[in-house]
Amino acid sequence: MFDQLLSGSILFQLAIFILWSGILSGVALIIGKVSPKFIQWSRFWQACLMIALLPLLPTFLSQTNSIIPEQLKRAFGDSQQSLLSHSNLVVSQIESNGELQVFVSLVILVLVVGACFSLLRFSLGLLKVKKFIQHASLVTDLTAFSPAQQKTITTKKIKVLLTNQRVSPFVFGFFRISLLLPKSVFTMPVAQKSLLIDHELMHIKRQDPKAVILFRFCSSLFWFNPFICVMEKRFLQSMELNCDSAVISVAPKNKINYARALISSLKLNKSTFDSAFTSYFSGPGFNKQDFENRIKSAMSSQSNMKLGWCARLTLVLMSFSIGFFAMAVKPFFLLHNFDQLNYDGILPVSSGLISSGYDDISDFRGSRPHQAIDFAAPIGTKVVASFSGWVIIADDVTLHQNYGKVILIEHQGESQSLYAHLNSFSVESGQYISAGETIGTVGATGRVTGPHLHFELLKNGKHDNPNKYLDLASLASSAKQVGKL
Repeated sequence: MFDQLLSGSILFQLAIFILWSGILSGVALIIGKVSPKFIQWSRFWQACLMIALLPLLPTFLSQTNSIIPEQLKRAFGDSQQSLLSHSNLVVSQIESNGELQVFVSLVILVLVVGACFSLLRFSLGLLKVKKFIQHASLVTDLTAFSPAQQKTITTKKIKVLLTNQRVSPFVFGFFRISLLLPKSVFTMPVAQKSLLIDHELMHIKRQDPKAVILFRFCSSLFWFNPFICVMEKRFLQSMELNCDSAVISVAPKNKINYARALISSLKLNKSTFDSAFTSYFSGPGFNKQDFENRIKSAMSSQSNMKLGWCARLTLVLMSFSIGFFAMAVKPFFLLHNFDQLNYDGILPVSSGLISSGYDDISDFRGSRPHQAIDFAAPIGTKVVASFSGWVIIADDVTLHQNYGKVILIEHQGESQSLYAHLNSFSVESGQYISAGETIGTVGATGRVTGPHLHFELLKNGKHDNPNKYLDLASLASSAKQVGKL
């Protein structure tokens, strides 16, 4: 029951989201073993984040058609008798289990409160950085910068600021980017100072400040998903390595000066100010191992970490493949993706007689046209699914009692098939059934005059003639001989 409860709720979607993120993290780990360069590329982690969010896209949460068509609710007039509340895909049984209802309510409450608290911290973090920037002085004289740096600052309309605080240089902003430099930077040797500023400007060219804020927002919103936090951390690490590599690739002879600039920045800037919203040169957010890796990378003869077009194309294709895979496995995650009705439906009862056809008139039904086909067969005769789909109902209480034991299966194209008056079930709500699978046995439950299977098809909420989809030639029509049930 619990898995059925989750399958029709946002909790199930979030569980799939966490599971899918974990799978992606595992795939990334395997890729890192085979080709370490991939996981040292910040774009790789950006792609992982986008793919991880696929289960939460609106298309995955799209509204399905009305699970119980109004035609079925009004089938016997007293439509509300014994009706239960239904979720999008399975019959919800929350009302029948108060403990589950309380548990789910508590879980949702914790998730919402946690998200609110986390987003509050996100907002306060943004305000903290903005307040820090507001106390810095604006630089209007750019003569201390190289001509190339001046051009970049002017072209991209970068706001350059100076602070007396001993912080690491950093860039911040989403629409308007600010470059904040501590005054201690200008006490460094010219070559080191220039490389340090080039590093920050490279972050801006690579659009890293926006990516940092987006990652931080996702980590805050999805605070309950540890894999998103891991992706964020790996992104930040690879982002700095990529930026180091990009700067060194422009001037390979400055590797030693670049490594020295890293060490000098650490010595000069002792502030504990840290923000997960900024891209900085040597902030406190990185540990000793991170700096050692950056220095080794800077000094390495293979410091250029740019991936070739072939590698980039491979990553793009891999991202699309994983994305399409995520969409393809929706049926296995109880998402709305069933086989559509076709004109080669399987007879629900392989042996028996048609005791009442579609649109037949009978006094038993108050002279109303029969909106189904009745297959007369002995009690216990096997009943199979005519089409593939998800079992929505498998009980004798959800619909009107005249149906007896009933199975309702939903298919794509806003269509359902109904099997009524059953003697027993072989399936349960929430289960995926392929065409031809046994779902129950013929019975005489509900309002009947004899054992038979009552088979209905509905499309767009209205009854559809099963004769269009089933080959009834193999069954002898014996409405006159057997009598209409």
